[in-house]
Amino acid sequence: MAHDLENPRTRNYSKFKSFLISLELILKKGWLFIFVIINFFFHTKKNNYIDIGNYKNKDSRFINFLFKSLKSKYNFSYNVSLSILDFVKKVGIKNFVLNSTPNIFAKKSNKIKFNLNCQNQDGLNFNTNYFYKYKDEKLYLPYYMYPKIYNSNYEDLEKFKLNLKPIKIFFSGSTNKEVYGKFTWFSEDKVKILNRIEIVEFIIKNFNDKIFFLKSYEDIIKVDHSKTPIILSVNDGLIKKSKTNLSNTQHLELISKSNFILTAPGADMPLCHHLIEGIKMKTIPISNYANLHKPLISKNDYIYFNDYETLHKSILTALNMSDEEIKIKQDNLEKFYNEKLSPASFLNIFESRKDNEIISCNDVESLKWLQ
Repeated sequence: MAHDLENPRTRNYSKFKSFLISLELILKKGWLFIFVIINFFFHTKKNNYIDIGNYKNKDSRFINFLFKSLKSKYNFSYNVSLSILDFVKKVGIKNFVLNSTPNIFAKKSNKIKFNLNCQNQDGLNFNTNYFYKYKDEKLYLPYYMYPKIYNSNYEDLEKFKLNLKPIKIFFSGSTNKEVYGKFTWFSEDKVKILNRIEIVEFIIKNFNDKIFFLKSYEDIIKVDHSKTPIILSVNDGLIKKSKTNLSNTQHLELISKSNFILTAPGADMPLCHHLIEGIKMKTIPISNYANLHKPLISKNDYIYFNDYETLHKSILTALNMSDEEIKIKQDNLEKFYNEKLSPASFLNIFESRKDNEIISCNDVESLKWLQ
């Protein structure tokens, strides 16, 4: 919605601005529907399909990763409806046109129905009760990088892995207190997990002489890495991702040039895309929530902290870690990503699955199970 009272970014919009945004959304949906019509007449076919129906009440944050993982062997079949526009918007027009088929043309094909939290129905069930402690071994859909990465430029990220790593510790992200200061999460020991604001403010206070504050991508040439081994790119405004200090590509490139990435919780939930982006770039996470990720990340391959004392220790550990130990951890992370977190690895796991329940994190929606 254009005027959402729960969203700090939009609740102060004027009625006129809300009207203009609503009008813009209508025009964008009209544009997307043109491609639904085009796909009706000109579509591809495969031997196997994931049937998403009309996608109503099935919209999910993980759909980009799932689409990227399966599209080489599966087309996504659908019913023509207005709600399918949410799917087109998520995966992108090009991906939709090249890898989707109206259900009317895939009636007799091998189809698997896409279900979201519907255990009693046939087909795949994406269970978003992600943080529940299951007693039996489960199939997990890996958590993901910023979702739109999977739409077009995912393969381009490989070149970043060849970069040298002159940066010791890197953090990039919003630090708006109204958004990221509200995070509340307790560990199994009933200890409150530090939120993003608390983490960044502590580091600024205790390591200020070792920090370079990056205001723009171009500032990186000004860094003396021996004097300021910590680089922070922070902004505290209520701004869109398209107007941050760094573009998404620049953000990922700088991660790839870092030995360690400081990963702080998101606004409402502990997991953040930065964790997976770091692992993808062979950059060691410094994290207070990586232990919540499924499948489990070996504690030997990241630096964990749970309070201010261990946060301080973790920064010192990173700053003083030997090159040999850093390389071992980075190589382990690369192997873990390729075998457990990559789209290609999930396709292999999906094809050999024993049942059709897949535990998936749907960001904030997954927190509803905890209430």
